[in-house]
Amino acid sequence: MHKISLPLDERNLAHVLTALALAGIADGMEDANPASRCWWTEDEFKLLIPATQSALFKAAHDLVQGIRWVEGIGCNEKRDIKAAPHHGLFTTATAQLGNPLISFHDQGITSSIFKTFSGQLNPAKLLSKQLAALKPADGHPDWLFQSGQGVAGWKFDCRVSGHAYDQGYSANEEGSGDLTPFYPAIELLSIAGAAFFAGPHVWLTDEDTLSYCVWQHPISLPLAPLAAAALLDGIDGRHYKLATRGNAYGKGAAYRHFPEANLIS
Repeated sequence: MHKISLPLDERNLAHVLTALALAGIADGMEDANPASRCWWTEDEFKLLIPATQSALFKAAHDLVQGIRWVEGIGCNEKRDIKAAPHHGLFTTATAQLGNPLISFHDQGITSSIFKTFSGQLNPAKLLSKQLAALKPADGHPDWLFQSGQGVAGWKFDCRVSGHAYDQGYSANEEGSGDLTPFYPAIELLSIAGAAFFAGPHVWLTDEDTLSYCVWQHPISLPLAPLAAAALLDGIDGRHYKLATRGNAYGKGAAYRHFPEANLIS
């Protein structure tokens, strides 16, 4: 068994979703072992698994490079009716299906809290930019934290775009959009976590707020989504609450990125 320590920030929604994705990917590898465990420390996410970090990153790369967006109900063959993001599905070559952009508050009619981008973008465009910037794993220890430039994020990552948004305008308006840093592997793993491995709609406490948990006790990999949703009894954890910056700047989609989560207990 190999102990893998990843410097993921439990206050960063993108990092939490990435951790859940990596736990799910590790659990699906050929050498998966029921004795595998995962947990959080003060500043890291840890995995105890049969695979090495290099092998885990390779499996993660293989999965995320196959993510595609399939438009669903709401568009026609002539494409003069465009499908909204809550109409489609994220898919992979290994048949995972999911869409965190669906709103269960209004039966899919309105956008989800996870739909942070404006109407000029759609999931296919964002995926295309992220995949174009993604470098192969190939044993590189920094694969998870590789960076690129451009407007190509789901706005789950609190490190991205804050320089403009905190002043009350978007990076496009500022003219620095092409210089905005983003992290392709984290972006892709975070949407994979949200779509396939986390069930984050369970984290909703109201229309605009998420609440999630990180746990310090090593648990079996399949239990990670339950622990994140605070659905496991007897597990010590830190609980966080998080809302988009729409609360600060109004409901406009251009400002709906996620800041750092607040510790509540």
